[in-house]
Amino acid sequence: MDSKALSLYKTRMQGKTSVFESFHYVPAAGWTRTAFSVLRAGKVAAAPDYRIERPVYPGQDILYCLSGRGFVETLGQRLEVRANQLVWMANEAPHVHAADPADPWTLLWFRLDGPDPAILRRKLFGEGILRTVFTEGTGPAPWFERLFAALRRRDAGLDLRLNQLVAEFLLLVDRAVNGAGNDDLPKPLASALDAMRAAPGSAWTAPDLATVTGLGASQIRRLFQKHLRTSPHQWLMRERLMQAQSLLVQGDQPLAEVAEACGFCDVYHFGREFKRSVGISPAAWRRSELSAAPGR
Repeated sequence: MDSKALSLYKTRMQGKTSVFESFHYVPAAGWTRTAFSVLRAGKVAAAPDYRIERPVYPGQDILYCLSGRGFVETLGQRLEVRANQLVWMANEAPHVHAADPADPWTLLWFRLDGPDPAILRRKLFGEGILRTVFTEGTGPAPWFERLFAALRRRDAGLDLRLNQLVAEFLLLVDRAVNGAGNDDLPKPLASALDAMRAAPGSAWTAPDLATVTGLGASQIRRLFQKHLRTSPHQWLMRERLMQAQSLLVQGDQPLAEVAEACGFCDVYHFGREFKRSVGISPAAWRRSELSAAPGR
């Protein structure tokens, strides 16, 4: 047993939690209103009685288990956590995390904050289980080393660097949750996406999707939720809005014609959905885009 392992063994025998790394950071004033940052980070070897329980807390806490076991309670889920598993805690609601007394965990962890960090969680996990597992060689331990190094140096550009590191981390988790990319999508789901992209103005009812995929409505919904963290309707709505934007800047078609071509019930439905997602009306967006176009 090497000296570090022996020290950890003695610490746990004495019932003490050992903190190997601990970092605090205060971003520039107003930074987290526009970008993401890391407020705290560290590495901890938990004692058998390690337990943290909070009603609410800023940001989002993310734990990665290097060894041992523990559990997390968040958003009504009780999640057993083992080595190579990562869990994301919703700090905006009551949450608990605790070590297994029989085999206390060793954790890498950090707290991120930003404009609306809960949106990141929903983007990655949807409404599913807030836990994922990393296969050998894909885990985030090297990412944590880069994070710790940046927090030690505290260079002048640290705010920008932390925002970049958060983006890199999200991609790591996305690959663990969803696979490496669209090439890994199940064939029925890939077929559905291709068909819907080719004709976003079609109604795409459950029977329509069943014809393309050979699956029932509930199976299709599960595929969308598992791999895209959205529903077929929500996915199609975004495709329709993107097609509408293309039509709005390509010519002077009346809004009603654009709405019909993109599958909206009428121009009022189109206007509501467009403003909800883009922030302004289709007419205002068109004027703004065309006024900024080269040669105008």
